[in-house]
Amino acid sequence: MTRTAIIGNAPEFDGRGFHLDGYDHVVRFNNTAGLGGTSGTKTSELVLVSRGGQPAEWLADPQFTQRQAVQDARRVTLVFPPSTRIEDECHAEALCQRLAPLSKEIRWIDEATEGRAREALLSHGALPTAALSSGFLYTFMAVEAEDPRKGTLDVFGFGFEGWDVHAWAAERAWFEACHRAGLLILHPL
Repeated sequence: MTRTAIIGNAPEFDGRGFHLDGYDHVVRFNNTAGLGGTSGTKTSELVLVSRGGQPAEWLADPQFTQRQAVQDARRVTLVFPPSTRIEDECHAEALCQRLAPLSKEIRWIDEATEGRAREALLSHGALPTAALSSGFLYTFMAVEAEDPRKGTLDVFGFGFEGWDVHAWAAERAWFEACHRAGLLILHPL
């Protein structure tokens, strides 16, 4: 049975005592808060937002590919697929080019999955205009793909607060519903 730890970026998360480095697969997001400290040292998969200002900052940073999480991850998942729409401020292709010399598996979450995730969030009270957080979108994809008989998804370090365009209450409700259904294990902060 494969044990996966999905570790969010809540600054108050203290992962000591959970032995996060002992999981078979450890997923981290964006700037990997707590990496090397309270949330362990292991990164199997790095999930990166691929639209907006954050990826533009990474692309402008000559040391980006030297970051520990980027070096350690076997797979990089981009939150959004490549887009040519100007309003998307998409950096997916540039991130793929920048990461290519590292010979990592690179994939992205497709638009169909994003659409199903949005519908799920709407059913928990989100507005149609709400942005989907990287953590929610990735975990939604993982829940769809995971057979609970073959592995576990343990979710840590999700504070459900931050950038105000996200539907934090709806995301929390979705995670809690999945926890009750046995699709993931949500570890509260």
